[in-house]
Amino acid sequence: MTDYIDPEIAVRNLDRQIDKAYASFTKWAEYGDDWSEPSWLIESCFIQLLAVAEYLGLSELRKMIHTEYTDSKESKRGFTASKVDPDGDPYSLALGRIRCFKQAIEQMFPGDEKTTVTKDLLQIVRDIHYTITDTSVFANAPENESTVHLRIEAVLKCVFPDLKHKPVLTKQIKNFEPDTGIASLKTLIEYKFLSRKQDIGPIADQLLADTRGYTSRDWTRYLYVIYETKRFRTEHDWRLFLRESGVPDNTTAVVLSGEPAARTRRNARKRKKTKKKSSKSVDAG
Repeated sequence: MTDYIDPEIAVRNLDRQIDKAYASFTKWAEYGDDWSEPSWLIESCFIQLLAVAEYLGLSELRKMIHTEYTDSKESKRGFTASKVDPDGDPYSLALGRIRCFKQAIEQMFPGDEKTTVTKDLLQIVRDIHYTITDTSVFANAPENESTVHLRIEAVLKCVFPDLKHKPVLTKQIKNFEPDTGIASLKTLIEYKFLSRKQDIGPIADQLLADTRGYTSRDWTRYLYVIYETKRFRTEHDWRLFLRESGVPDNTTAVVLSGEPAARTRRNARKRKKTKKKSSKSVDAG
C-alpha cells in the first residue's frame, strides 16, 4: 500500500462529488425530497477538500477551508443554507465556497491541455445568453437549434477568428460534422435546442452518440451547449449524466435557459398596448 496521492486525480474525484452534491441539492430544493437531502454529500466534499489541502501542505488554505466547514456545519440551516439567484433559482452557499476552494487548488495543477474545456470559453458562452435572447437586438428569442448555433457563433467569431463553421471530421467509414470548431482551443461545440420535456431523452442519446464520433487528433475538447426554452434539467444534471455514462473530463455541457418566442411576442403585444394607453393619456391632456 502506498501513501502517494495524485492531486490531479483527487481534484477530479472531488469534482464528481461536487456534481453529485449539486444534483442532490437541486432535487431537494425543487421537490423537497427528504431522500435527496444533500447535507452528507456536501460535508463529504468539505472532507475531501481538507484531505487534499493537508496532503499538499497548504496549511493556510486548509485553515480557511476548515473555518468554512465549521461555520457551515454550525449555522442555523447547516449545509443546506441557500440563497436565490436573479432567475429565482436557489443555490447552495456551501457548494459555492467548496467550488471556489477546489478551483484554487486546481489552478496549481494545469495538467494535460486535453483534460477540460477552457474556463474562458465556458464563461463567454454563459454570458452570450443575454445577447442571443435580447429582443432589442433580435426580433424574437431563438426558435430552433440553427438560430442558437448562428447567434452564438457570430459572437464567438469576434473572440476567436480561427473559428470554423461545421468543420468536417474525416473518418475511414463515415464523416462527422460538428456545429463549431475553435482550432486554437482544439475545441468542438455542438448545440442542442430543448423545448419539450419529451425531447430530453433523445437529446441525451444524441450527446452520447456524438461523443463516440467526435474523436480526432486535431480536436481534444468537446462542449455541448443546451438551450432550454424553459427549465428542464440543470447544467449539473447534464454534466453528471456525462460522467455517469463514462464520458471523459474533456467533454462538458453548458445550459442556457432562454425564452420561448411565443412569450416574446406576448411581451411585445403588452408593450404595444402600453404605448397606446400612454398615447391616449397624452392626447387627453
